[in-house]
Amino acid sequence: MDTNNLQVKPSWFNVDSIDETMDAREMLKSGQHPLAEVIKRTTDMQTGKIFELITPFTPMPLIEKVSANGFLVYVQQISDAEVHTFFIKSKPL
Repeated sequence: MDTNNLQVKPSWFNVDSIDETMDAREMLKSGQHPLAEVIKRTTDMQTGKIFELITPFTPMPLIEKVSANGFLVYVQQISDAEVHTFFIKSKPL
């Protein structure tokens, strides 16, 4: 998965569609991984709603796992220590 493509703002991204935000920076700092919590929170999301994850880096393994569950991804690099990753459940094919 190419991280450069993830940073191109997609047509589906709308800040008003953000349904839930999770700041995982403290969790990661304490040695915990947010994957299970992110999967739990995104599993029952409605199509068209966006889940926002805040981390200190681009969480590629997590992005790959969540996108394999039918989510589209957009990544915003805010600073060297802050990355916002947005997941939206794609429409059923």
